[in-house]
Amino acid sequence: MISEYWDAVAVGSQEYLFIFFTCQKKRPIKIPLPASNQTLIDADNTCVQWGLSEHALFQPVVMVSRGSVMYIINVVLLGASGFSRGHGGAITSISVHPTTPNLFCTTSRDNTTRVYDLVLEVLQPTETPNGKRIRTSKTKIYNAHWPPSTKPSFAGAAHGLRLVRHEAEGSGIGRCIVVLMGGRSGGHHAAVLGAAFHPIFPILATCGMDRCVKIWPIRPVNPFDIKTEDKPLFSSSRIHKASVLSVNWYNCLLLMYTGINAWMVRLADDILLTHSAPAHMRRYPNDSNDRETYLEPGELILWRWLGVDRFFPPKWEDLKASDLLFRGCSSDYQESSSFKLVAIHAFPSVETQYITPKLSVFKSPTHDPIILFTYPNSTSFDMINVCHLSPKRVPPFPLDLETPETPERQTTPTPSSTRAAAPEGVHTDVEDEREVLDELDGTPPVQVINKTPVINGREEVPPPGLEGWTIDIRDHDNGFKVWDDNKKLMNVAMGVDGQFIVGVGSGGSLWVWRPMP
Repeated sequence: MISEYWDAVAVGSQEYLFIFFTCQKKRPIKIPLPASNQTLIDADNTCVQWGLSEHALFQPVVMVSRGSVMYIINVVLLGASGFSRGHGGAITSISVHPTTPNLFCTTSRDNTTRVYDLVLEVLQPTETPNGKRIRTSKTKIYNAHWPPSTKPSFAGAAHGLRLVRHEAEGSGIGRCIVVLMGGRSGGHHAAVLGAAFHPIFPILATCGMDRCVKIWPIRPVNPFDIKTEDKPLFSSSRIHKASVLSVNWYNCLLLMYTGINAWMVRLADDILLTHSAPAHMRRYPNDSNDRETYLEPGELILWRWLGVDRFFPPKWEDLKASDLLFRGCSSDYQESSSFKLVAIHAFPSVETQYITPKLSVFKSPTHDPIILFTYPNSTSFDMINVCHLSPKRVPPFPLDLETPETPERQTTPTPSSTRAAAPEGVHTDVEDEREVLDELDGTPPVQVINKTPVINGREEVPPPGLEGWTIDIRDHDNGFKVWDDNKKLMNVAMGVDGQFIVGVGSGGSLWVWRPMP
């Protein structure tokens, strides 16, 4: 299987799935998708990901989404091995487990995330789990009982339950086993845009339009029930200022050699990489009458989750499932502060907030993680080594000292000015501190501007830009020629141990960068 498909690239469209071979001299494979009557909009993207079932190790599959339906295409048999429905909105991304390729998840605009298993087949409404056929009206439904009723609930997929007797969730392989619910106590309150499995711990990170990044436990109970989660282990909307477009686990792998022996060391299991869209910010947030805004570029942030050791102590693999603490307190799943920003970089400025960068991360045990990003309808993309990201700069101290205020802008009273007046001859702690600072600085006292609090004073220290290697598709010096100047780049990805970079663009165009022979 590896020798046949090691250089295969899957590209999806609204009607077909294409398999291109970047190195082998093989004809591309064109597989039509099943017909559908869904009405798609321009914002609906076709998502593709490779997968593999342990029951068919020599038959790789590709998960393809079109609207709210997900298809599982068998590349060897050139047809659909299954399809699944259950999302109430368009699917926004597909993510596969890095070490267990039969597990994958889909995110959607219905504020939920659904986890599937390729080993299990979709339950049909006219069959029991043992394969015995019975009448549709007596089919057993594996749903929870909602009090005061004593029968299984028929609320449906929107509530993380199996569909009713006369409806089918799909057919073939790919059964839904976990649903991460939206709303409720700690779920997403807007569209979920990205997800990433942790390679070791049974957790899943998600991000969305509500500016939140959440980390969920993945703990299916049995193959028949759908495990619903509404309280993540971590949730915070204070990392980014706008929609969070993607999330990735850093998971640095170090391959060490000593003579003839080699072993792999895993570093930084609690570091994540997220990027966001541009944000509309108020220029004078303390002035309720002035609504002037400016567009702040999107950010790429490397940060650490500080609660991983609390939920996964040493030798957690030897503990029973009942001994693992998979439920945090309200400060964990509502607005957690258990994170630390490591590096913050700003993307290039754009004209509107709707122009967002497309980003992918390449990971390898023999190389540092590589970030590739591009803007839709552009003619170039950038490559950045994660290790070259500069650490977050320390803001100046004290944070509330500013230059003298200009007469054109009136500020709101500072906390010191709104305090009760101190008795004559008695100095407050705030006044004493300001006098000492003025004497050390040697400058006359200045007015203090009451600034809106942001994370660790980030507003005073603008993040640096991203500096990497820019590759232009119009570069003719590298032996590459663009036959049509109207072709624009839409997305890029790296694979095959870093030997190939594949880009897709408008008009069905495809670019492949590989080492020169």
